[in-house]
Amino acid sequence: MNDTQQRFTALEQELISRGSWLVGIESTIYLVVLLTAVLGNIMLTIAVFKTQTLQRTQNYYLLSLAATDIVIAITSMPLTLVVFIQGTWPFGNFICQLQGSLISVCSTVSLLTLGMIAVNRYVKIVCLPGLYQKIFSKKNVFISIAISWIAITLVTFVAFSFGETVFFYHPGKGICWAKVNLKSALGLYCTITYSLNMSLTYLAIYFSYYKVFRKIRAHFAHVANSSLHSDSSIAFAEEVKVTTMLFVTVVAFIICWIPTNIADLYEIFAGYYTLPRQLYFFNIFTLACSSAVNPLVYGFMKNEFREAYKKVLCGSG
Repeated sequence: MNDTQQRFTALEQELISRGSWLVGIESTIYLVVLLTAVLGNIMLTIAVFKTQTLQRTQNYYLLSLAATDIVIAITSMPLTLVVFIQGTWPFGNFICQLQGSLISVCSTVSLLTLGMIAVNRYVKIVCLPGLYQKIFSKKNVFISIAISWIAITLVTFVAFSFGETVFFYHPGKGICWAKVNLKSALGLYCTITYSLNMSLTYLAIYFSYYKVFRKIRAHFAHVANSSLHSDSSIAFAEEVKVTTMLFVTVVAFIICWIPTNIADLYEIFAGYYTLPRQLYFFNIFTLACSSAVNPLVYGFMKNEFREAYKKVLCGSG
């Protein structure tokens, strides 16, 4: 038995041998996040469809984000909850590959969608008004969303053409996750595609919001100096609120994914299954939170969403 297999067995045994109190705590925590993700994103989706004022082009991107979170919450997270309760993976290899694929597709689409939202804000705030209407028509937004889902799904499933197992059950995280071997063709493919997507999307996000917040600062400095309070300034201030909310969504996504990114990078170079199980649990907890946090951010930062949520919960039109 090699070192990796020994560490896997030790981590698996630690998961199985937890006390009932710890099983209850971990399972309850994860269940709360799961329910928050499902109910919050479903409520968001209903609120957008039932509220005319929320049916703006950038909010269709929010629906795409909600769709990724709902898919993960109803297909992947219940499997992990069972693992936390039983202490083992009882579902077999096919479900393992399916779970890993869905997480990969949905998380990558989420990041890509955040990039498109950033570009949306850049065109809206920085560029000429006519350009925004031309680029971000409802049709074009739907096309961009569809392309992102189709492209990422194809990229993910091409990985299975290498003839190697793509995803492996990780007893620390309680999910099926890619185990990258940089010496294999599959490992190089996953590393290159993942790195390209991450670097290009984050570059677009950084560039867009950097330009946007520079424009916002310059605008308000001009308004303050000229003592102007026109309708256009009021409309601009409203766009600033929307942009700030969407930027916080990006920040929340990054914060939730930092533990996973650090753990993945560490395991690639230090060896798999080398971290304490408690750190792996924290890792998967923050990962699950990324599927639950967005509706909370919208409701907290935008009164329009809060009112729409109330109507959904109260059953009013």
